[in-house]
Amino acid sequence: MITSLDVKQNSDNTTHVVYTVVFSGTNHQAYGNFDATAEEASTAFSGSTKADMWAGFKQLVLTRLKTEATNALGGGASE
Repeated sequence: MITSLDVKQNSDNTTHVVYTVVFSGTNHQAYGNFDATAEEASTAFSGSTKADMWAGFKQLVLTRLKTEATNALGGGASE
């Protein structure tokens, strides 16, 4: 579950994303930040729903975490 999410537009048209993710089943917490491309941010903004305006950004963060974890474990790009 994403417990903290902050999104700000940079002057170069990228979007800075700062997040905290808590995996309650294992009591793990991860936090970090990255710059999303204009295309990634546009897709994330369009992913909002009536129930959750941040749904698209949550998906972006979790996808980025999955990709980075896979790469760190030597599995290559997963996306």
